[in-house]
Formats: sequence, C-alpha cells, structure tokens
Amino acid sequence: MKVLLIAINSKYIHSSLACWYLWASCRDYFESVQVAEFSINDNIDDILGNIYFKKCDVAAFPCYIWNIGHVLKIASNLKKIAPGIKIVLGGPEVSYEPESILNEYNYIDYVVSGEGEIRFRQLLQYLKDQSVKTEDIDGITYRKDGRIVSREGTGLIEDLDKIPTPYTKEMLDEVKDKIIYYESSRGCPFSCSYCMSSTFKGIRYFSIDRVKMELKILMDAGVKLVKFVDRTFNCNKKRAMEIFEFVIENSVDTCFHFEAAGDLFDDDMINLLSKAPEGIIQFEIGIQSVNQRTLKEVNRKTDIKKVFYYTKKLLDLKNIHIHLDLIAGLPYEDYESFKNSFNEVYSLRPHNLQLGFLKMLKGSGIRKNDKKHNYLYRDYPPYEVLGNNVLTFEELLKLKKIEKMVERYYNSGRFCKSLDYIIENFFNSAFEFYEKLSFFHEKEGLFRRSVSSRELYTVLLKFIDGLNIGINRDLICDLLKYDFIVSHRTGNFPEGIEKKQVSKHKERIFEFLDNDENIKKYLPEYLNVPAKKIIRDVHFEPFNFDVSGNFELKESPVIILVNYNKRNRVTELFEAKKVIL
Repeated sequence: MKVLLIAINSKYIHSSLACWYLWASCRDYFESVQVAEFSINDNIDDILGNIYFKKCDVAAFPCYIWNIGHVLKIASNLKKIAPGIKIVLGGPEVSYEPESILNEYNYIDYVVSGEGEIRFRQLLQYLKDQSVKTEDIDGITYRKDGRIVSREGTGLIEDLDKIPTPYTKEMLDEVKDKIIYYESSRGCPFSCSYCMSSTFKGIRYFSIDRVKMELKILMDAGVKLVKFVDRTFNCNKKRAMEIFEFVIENSVDTCFHFEAAGDLFDDDMINLLSKAPEGIIQFEIGIQSVNQRTLKEVNRKTDIKKVFYYTKKLLDLKNIHIHLDLIAGLPYEDYESFKNSFNEVYSLRPHNLQLGFLKMLKGSGIRKNDKKHNYLYRDYPPYEVLGNNVLTFEELLKLKKIEKMVERYYNSGRFCKSLDYIIENFFNSAFEFYEKLSFFHEKEGLFRRSVSSRELYTVLLKFIDGLNIGINRDLICDLLKYDFIVSHRTGNFPEGIEKKQVSKHKERIFEFLDNDENIKKYLPEYLNVPAKKIIRDVHFEPFNFDVSGNFELKESPVIILVNYNKRNRVTELFEAKKVIL
C-alpha cells in the first residue's frame, strides 16, 4: 500500500511539520510512505498531476485555514481521475466539524480529528489488512452502510517521546533550506477564547534531552531558521532557560524563533538572553490589546505593565529581534480603543509590529459565543471578522489600509530615522501618521498597484511635501537618503532624493582608503587590501545634516561610510559610521 502525505503550505519557504510527524510515525509499518510538499502559490493542475503520477493508494492532507480551499479542489479532481484512492483529511480546519465535511464532500473518505500520529497509523492498518477495526480507532469519521459514523475521542498523547522524531536525514534532505517548524511542547497553559489552543486543556512536554538532541541535529544540518510552534514557550521558566542556554552555547548560524508571553520574562531570563550572539534569537510576543476589559473578555490573563517592562528590556539588549502582535476586532475594542493600543505598543519601537485581524476559528470560544458581541464574519476560511457591536466594517477597512502602511514602511525596517523624526516632531501620534499616510495612498491610487521599496521613499517625500506643516525638506531628504544607503547596496537614489556634490570627493575617498590608520579604525577586516578592491564593498555619502547625531545643519559635509559586508543580524541594516575625509 502506497501512502502519500500531501502538504499545501502557505509559502514555498515553509515546511510541513504535521506531514513529517505522520511520516515518522508510519514509515516502519508500511512499505511506502512519502511526503510531497507544495504551496498555495503552485498551480493546482501541476499539484494534481504530481500526485496522480505517484500512483498512491492513500492521499492524506493536513488542513488549515490557508489551504482548505486548495485541498478540496485537489481532492475532488483526484477522486475523479483515480476513484480507487482513499482520501483522508486531518488538521484543525476539519477536526471540529468532521461530519459536515463528509456530508458536504462525498469524495472525502475519512477525517482524522486531533493528534494524528497514532490514529492515522491505525487507520492505515485498517485500510491495509484490517488488522485494526475502525470501531477501535478514536477520533475518526467515516461512512458505513450509507451513514456517517464519528468516533469521538479527544484523547491526547501523554508521553510525547513515544512519537518518533521527524528530524531525520530524509526530512532534512527535502526541507533543510526552508523554515523548519519545531515543537518542544503541545498545548497552552492559557485559554484565550480566540485561539485554537483553548480547546485543549493543559500542556505536555517532549523530554529536554530529546529537544536538545533534535535541535543539535538541526544546527548541524545548517538549518537557517527554526520556528518553535509552542504557544507560550516561556511558561515553564526552568525549561525555557535550559533551552535558551543550549541554543546560545551551540548555535552558529541557525536562528530560533519563539512565541513568548511578555509578562513571563524575568531578570534571570534577561541576563541569560543578553549573552546570545546577535540575531540567533527572535521573540514573537502577542500583546493583542492594552484594553483591560477586552483582555478579560477573551480570557487573556496579562500583566500589561510587566509585558511592556520586559519587552523594553529585551529591545534594549539589541541582540534579539522582537515581533509584537495586535489584533483588531476583539470585544470592546472600538476604533478609538484600538488606536490607543496601537500607539502604546508602537511606542516600544519593536522591530516588527503586526496588526492582525480577528479570525473566528472553528472550535474557538469566541466563535461559539459570537452573538454576545454581534459578530459578523466571513463564513469561509480564514473566517475573518467583518464587524461587531463596537467596530464597523468601514472602520475595519480603514485599519486594513493602516496595516498596509505599517507593513510597507515600518516593518520593512528601511525608514528608521525618517519615520521617528517625522512622527515625533509633526504628528500627535504614530496612529495619526499612518492613518493620514493611508489616506494619501488611497488618493494617489497606490493601493491598486504594487509599489517598489525604492518608490516608497519618493512617495513618502511627496506625502510630506503635501502636508504644509513646516518640515525642513532638506533634512527630510537627508534622513531618507541615510535610510536608503543603509538598506540598499547602491548609490543610485530614488526620485526626489538628490546626491550632494562635494569637491574632489573621489580623490578623498581613495586617500582615506590608502591610509592604514583609517582602515584599522573603520574597516579592520580590509587591512592590507588595495583601495581599488575595498571601494567595491563600501560607500561614502556626504550629508548636509549630522544624520548620525542631533540632525544639526553643518557648514562642511558630514560623511557617512557604509560597509556593505557588515549587516546587523537583528535589523538587517548595513553598518554605517561617520568619518572625516
């Protein structure tokens, strides 16, 4: 019996942890179990053809809000061209209403609900030789004698170490150049009503020895990014500290991404994390809202003051990338309340601020009680909110446009100096700036077409020019120019940003690079390298204002040296220093 585990990922760079867990759990029991990974950006006919030519007997798909549409189309056509194939669905998008899936889609043969490592293997044993009876398999839904049978069972695997490791040579040969997902635990100690983790109580752990062994495998394989899927990684301090310490001591180039609760950090953790090499640790911290009534309503137990205190401490370390989350559409969070949440969180200056929108997920508490707050939401994946009794659809549309501005400008990391200066000096709040910038983009038709990273500088300058609020345009141009040269390897500036002409600039650059003392001080890695070779990897740019200090206008040019061979692993910006030519 040939079994094909089919992942339809949201992006090519992603890998499917679910498929590889199932593969590891089944490969010793069946002669042929394979994983095939695709993305929602692949052509559906190409995916279908690839699956068809593998001539499998069982096709199994993990289902999520981002891929369920693709899965159903592929499965439907697969059944038509290969009617003998048994099609099995699993994952959160089908686990909560399995009967309705079989009722609506007659080409689906089985739904496996909940954790599938044991259940799916038992189902395959039934399909192969009926050594297991369907009546003995918990958590599966199927047809029998013209009716749908659903075997209840939310039983969880208590000893997670009994699950075979998916991190084998076979897996890494297939996906090591992609993002690798990793879990050191399952479940969550909290019960936020908008989250799927709230449907399962408690938390279970893989043994610390197994975790260290698997992480070492990933590091030794040269994996670039490992994303922990643990819902609240730092809920167990001792365990989290031990894993942090292991990563800090052993990682060379592998970066580790953790989802963490900001109020569960403490000084011991901060002291340990301060020792981490630059850029090997990332934290995603879900603040979601600062409205206490909102947080209480969604069962989110958060000490906001503590969250802000320790998030600021993490940012001050400057060696860790911090990603903060907000959710629009939560109960009691109207437009003004969200504006306040946005401004409070923005004031922390995280490296990335994600403005997300509430999704009414199947099985979640907030969906079960949607009438309480008069929720309107899309009845198809991803079930995104359309409004509630305090936030209108029109206001959500405004927030959507503001989110695009934050993504294009702030989250790009390419406008650090210019954004900070403009917002702090000429706007009442960050929210007001992004709101007005979104109005400008709408007026100029910029939401209806793609805008290159280069053009964004010109657009921002045009926006500022149209405000008539007394901004020194020459200073803004210098700040935009600085932001451009530390994020782009070129001296060819965007339209509207002019290059300052300085007498004998090239001659002075070569004199600078021929001076050993200058090289020792500013470019020590180029000692004894000829100037004509160094010049390929550096850039000297003159400015009217002291962009590296207090932004004062200077009589003589301020020269900034950019080293294109040195990039900050947290901000991804090139190293820049003020020099004298």
